[in-house]
Amino acid sequence: MYPWHDTFHMGIVHFMAYPQATTQEDVVQSVEEILVDEFFQAIEVSALLDEGVLQTIGTMCDVARVEVLLGAQPLVLSKGLNLGALEEEERKQALEALKQAVDKAYVAKAKALAFPSGKRPGERKEEEARKRLVESLVELCRYAEQRAEVSGYLLGVNLEVFDYAVDKRALIGPAPFAFEVASLVRAECPNFSLTVDLSHEPLLFEDPACTLTLLAPFVNHVHIGNAVLVKGHPAYGDTHPRFGLKEGCNDVQEITEFLRALFRIGYFERATFTEHPVISFEIRPLPGENPRLVVANAKRTFLSAWNRLFPIL
Repeated sequence: MYPWHDTFHMGIVHFMAYPQATTQEDVVQSVEEILVDEFFQAIEVSALLDEGVLQTIGTMCDVARVEVLLGAQPLVLSKGLNLGALEEEERKQALEALKQAVDKAYVAKAKALAFPSGKRPGERKEEEARKRLVESLVELCRYAEQRAEVSGYLLGVNLEVFDYAVDKRALIGPAPFAFEVASLVRAECPNFSLTVDLSHEPLLFEDPACTLTLLAPFVNHVHIGNAVLVKGHPAYGDTHPRFGLKEGCNDVQEITEFLRALFRIGYFERATFTEHPVISFEIRPLPGENPRLVVANAKRTFLSAWNRLFPIL
């Protein structure tokens, strides 16, 4: 047992760590590889998986006593969905796709669903896009509430804060915009929260501790990962490379400070839709790298950061 087991659940974003797992057999096998590792108490799987596979994963997680969360990031990014679209038909298509992701989350017995906003439309139209986004999020949260009546629990709906100007160019976005949107949605929907990802902070040119302090009332889910801002580097942009890269922005010290900020805002004491607050690795192997070695890298890096906070005498 690791010292944080009763404080938070350590998770991993499966579809990033194992990008080569594209068949049902490969997905199930790689999920099992994570579930037998007692380091992890949570796993995030893709909303692009069909319901049968998600049901199988949900059962596996129940047996292993690991919480499952659903990630709709691949769905939104691969299909170019935009919950803040100015064109009403485009916005409705995105909303319908995310409602189907809510359905899949309940099939998998996932406790939370995370996704990005979609692309920004350009500065002069962003205020209107944020209004559309709020409208979409409220409707999505209410849909999750309706489904909860027959599912027996309420799904947490988490908007993930993505980069604004480097790679994905998402509407949300800078912390002040995230705060604005979250304030409006949470006022109507208690099951709405934000996902903050350490790997996106360098891409937003923001200080992670300041971001967490501002967004503290709404942070209900956290990712940690690395980022590279050196143009021309294979890992440039929102690629979530392993820790320890010479050009990487995040490593042991940055994770240590991020954890310290999470303690400071009371993240580990708050009620969440998961059994305990979740911190998930979001790391992806570079071409030619072994996923299992990249996962081992993340675990060692996290343990080093944790030991800086709580030294073993």
